[in-house]
This record gives sequence, C-alpha cells and structure tokens, in this order.
Amino acid sequence: MIQAKNRKEITLDAQTISILQIQAEKQGRKLKNYMEQVLKEQANSFELTDEYKALMDAMLDKHEKGKINYTPWEDAKKEIFKK
Repeated sequence: MIQAKNRKEITLDAQTISILQIQAEKQGRKLKNYMEQVLKEQANSFELTDEYKALMDAMLDKHEKGKINYTPWEDAKKEIFKK
C-alpha cells in the first residue's frame, strides 16, 4: 500500500544538523532519510499513560450515559467561520 506523504519544513541550528549528519553517516544513511527514520521511531514509540486512559474511560462512560453535549458540525462551522 502506498502511503500519502506530507512535506514539512523544519529549522535546526548548525550544531544539531552536524550531530545528526554524523549519526546518519554511522548508519550509512543520508541525513534526510536518517531524520525521517528517527521521527518515525519516536512517533511509533508513543504509549498511552494511565492518566490518559482513565480520562478516556471517563469520557466514554459519560458518552454512554448521554452526559456529553455535542455541537453539530454545521453549527461549529458557522461559529468558526462567521464573518
């Protein structure tokens, strides 16, 4: 499966770039490829905290009991884009 990719620009100081370049060369990678790999690994290492899980459980419980008021998307768009 081909995944859509988004292009983002970042700004780093020269020292950081130099350090990343050295690390990339140690792994036999180009700098851009190395930075992409580091960011993918960081993103995929995300773990939910117990606090976040408890918050989500509470929100799901409120949802199931009908204690949450939702705003219809059309109403939200009107509020966001009002001129």
